[in-house]
Amino acid sequence: MAEKKQRILKKDWITFLKDFTRMNQSRRAMVTIGDDTIVGEHGMPLIGVDYDEKGRRVEIFLGTTDPDNLTHLAHAVDVPRAIYLIRDEEAPNPVVGLQIQGKPKTPMTRIRFVDADQATGLHFWVAAVAHTLYERRGGVPGDDQGDWFRAEQAVQDVCKKMIEE
Repeated sequence: MAEKKQRILKKDWITFLKDFTRMNQSRRAMVTIGDDTIVGEHGMPLIGVDYDEKGRRVEIFLGTTDPDNLTHLAHAVDVPRAIYLIRDEEAPNPVVGLQIQGKPKTPMTRIRFVDADQATGLHFWVAAVAHTLYERRGGVPGDDQGDWFRAEQAVQDVCKKMIEE
């Protein structure tokens, strides 16, 4: 793998992160801070990465399987100094992750994608949410399509909201 880092200019962070979110939303991601993994190898779906210019922080939002609260703030980097897009032109999807450098003497935050495409991550996420709905109904068979459609709608609503904000 021939990974390359591309530094994103600070003046472009807001636009870049909106586009990054739009193009990578639902892909399962691992999140690490330095050498510590905070989201493991199977990953959770990326909902989005946002830069709060006033608050001077980058926030990473991942999805959960709780249909009532699908959004989870996985990590925030206060006073970010640099954002890097990580690419590997030999990978099935050349965008393999993102690195965010925080204030001095803080470890690098990394997002590494597990899925090559959004559709795969979206399918796993909807399936996990549908299973949670099934369990909430007491595990009674017979409404698997209803569970799937409700899960699909909930996930779509959360994803749309992140992109529109």
